[in-house]
Amino acid sequence: MTPTSRTMRTARTIGACAAVAFAVLSIACQSTSSLIPSSSNTQDASAAAEGTSLKATVPSALSPSGNVTTSSLTPTLVASGATLKYGAGTPQYRYRVTDETGTLAADSGLQSALSWTVPAPLTPTSRYTWAVRAEFRGLVGTWSAPATFSTPVAPADDFGAWESTCQGIADRTTLVVCVWNFVQPKNSVGDLEVAKRVAWLLRREGGGLLLKGSGENVVPWLGMSFSATRVCFPDGHIFKIISDAGPGGANSPGWGDNDFVDKSLYVAAIDPRLK
Repeated sequence: MTPTSRTMRTARTIGACAAVAFAVLSIACQSTSSLIPSSSNTQDASAAAEGTSLKATVPSALSPSGNVTTSSLTPTLVASGATLKYGAGTPQYRYRVTDETGTLAADSGLQSALSWTVPAPLTPTSRYTWAVRAEFRGLVGTWSAPATFSTPVAPADDFGAWESTCQGIADRTTLVVCVWNFVQPKNSVGDLEVAKRVAWLLRREGGGLLLKGSGENVVPWLGMSFSATRVCFPDGHIFKIISDAGPGGANSPGWGDNDFVDKSLYVAAIDPRLK
């Protein structure tokens, strides 16, 4: 084979390889481009990212909203309807309520109506967020924009209007005295009723109760034993709010720094109306 023939054969080989490489690159580019949402399916891609699969309009959380205070601890949630974008059918709705920490407080399951009443009482004087979405034959739509509301003071309170009267008092001694005036404790059980309510009013600041397994002024409640005379904070800082406690004592209100305990003895405030 002459040098010229060898050169021509090599050129043909290089050209064939280049053509194959170009074809493979073209297919790869086409495959990649098909994975990138175009302007027409960007909305569908966004819905998929949110875990939604139903092509429907988004309902609205109408009432309650704007952080209004409801008249009941079992409020009725009202939504606007949704419509399917393709095909015929009537969607159902799911309502969800979460508390201030984002914890689920109530889930309606599938409902046909555009309103749903929360079945179990929510915590009094607390803020909640709710939303609604459409569902149809196992497909789920996008959640509505959230709406907020607050719950009222619990009705038929055992010790009168302590919550509405005492909440918002900044000075802690005055706060304790305010609650004490409603409860007027005569023993350790009454003292704990004061402590429970003071902790509840201070819950947004971390107010809670102090676990205490033995000794004086220990009162059981909800399967735990608590100090009847102290409130506690997450860092273990405790404050004595009742002095001369127990039967025959003055059971006097106050607010005194009582040092620190192990943080594991702290229990976050619990609704004092729970039995």
